[in-house]
Amino acid sequence: MKKIFSAVSSAKFKCASAIILLTVLFFIHGCTSNPAAPATLDEFRDALYDNGKILPNGDILTLDAAVKIAIVNNPTNLSAAQSVYAAKYGYYQALSAYLPKINAGYSIAHTLSRGWDLKNPPEGMLERNDHLITAGTIQSTFLLFDGFSRELESIISHQEYQKSIETAQNIKRLLIRAVAFAYYDVCLAEEEITVFSEDLDFQNDALQQEQQRFRCGHVSKASVLNFQILAARAKSNISNAKYRKKVALHALISLMGCDSRRVPQNLRLQKISADKQPYIFDDDFYLELAVNNRPDLKEEKIMLDIASRSRQKVYAEFLPVIHIFSEFLFDTYNANYGDYRFSSAHGNQRAFSYGAEAKWNIFNGFDSFNKLRQREVLEKIARWSVSGKFLEISAEVKDACSNCKNTRFQIEIYQSMSEWVR
Repeated sequence: MKKIFSAVSSAKFKCASAIILLTVLFFIHGCTSNPAAPATLDEFRDALYDNGKILPNGDILTLDAAVKIAIVNNPTNLSAAQSVYAAKYGYYQALSAYLPKINAGYSIAHTLSRGWDLKNPPEGMLERNDHLITAGTIQSTFLLFDGFSRELESIISHQEYQKSIETAQNIKRLLIRAVAFAYYDVCLAEEEITVFSEDLDFQNDALQQEQQRFRCGHVSKASVLNFQILAARAKSNISNAKYRKKVALHALISLMGCDSRRVPQNLRLQKISADKQPYIFDDDFYLELAVNNRPDLKEEKIMLDIASRSRQKVYAEFLPVIHIFSEFLFDTYNANYGDYRFSSAHGNQRAFSYGAEAKWNIFNGFDSFNKLRQREVLEKIARWSVSGKFLEISAEVKDACSNCKNTRFQIEIYQSMSEWVR
């Protein structure tokens, strides 16, 4: 029997050693296998999530295609999309509070002791001890009531999940707007280059005529200098327009999350057509659409609800917390003695216990009371943030609507001027 128990104890010791070794290996692997952040220019370029070339050489890049590429490649948009998953898993963590908690534990200890110069030792004091003790436990607890803190925490986590969705949608909205701005800035710069190039040709032709008339004595030199100045100004405008085109093109490529080396050198954009002008509604029409659809305003509303739920959660600290629990224990021991009436001893012990536990915080130095007042202030701040965001959206929508009306009026004027010039 003693040999069997020794074999069982040895097997338990080997099993525990293997578990410890595997844990150490996993820890070392986790600390050493993380990829390093890019440091050089080539590493940064290789780290971009790029789907290859934007378009084959000679094809036209439309605005819709640029937006689709940006949604797929832009790192900020990709990060926002992953944040939604992080918030979703946080919500799942909050739901785990409704499930029981089960823990298993195992311990092994080996004690060697030896007494020296023991003279007339009392009962139980041994000259030599050799103890091998193992203990295994399985514990389970279940939360019955915590003042509805668990319920409110799950609601808050769900709202955080919804907030992350609206945040990702708002980042996507801003990305689409930025791509459109950069795209049309490139188109505008190209048209300005065309206009200023035509102006330069006109000024050069007029300059040649004035130089001929000056040589014939029909005009003064001031007329010649005037056209020289206008020609130089046209060259300056062409240079500035080319600079604005490069800046806008670099911004467009960056927003699309692409490496500039993979962009065709002769990349062309779709020309702007001003033949059909959309009907412009009243300001309130667009403002109503913004109030119902803007994700940043929805995000502020969710923040207000989270602040309200956080205030309600503080009330749970004034209520008791009730748990039920159960525990199963299994202990073994093997002891060897020296200079004692028994040379060895071993045995097993099993125990099972269960019960309920209730805790009620009567006084904690007004911590919960002050936390409640803090949550009330934060709720007011969140409510004012909603109003502030509405005012910001209102001004933005009205400014955009006014800009559209003014631009449409300018288009009509320049269309008439174009006919006059012809």
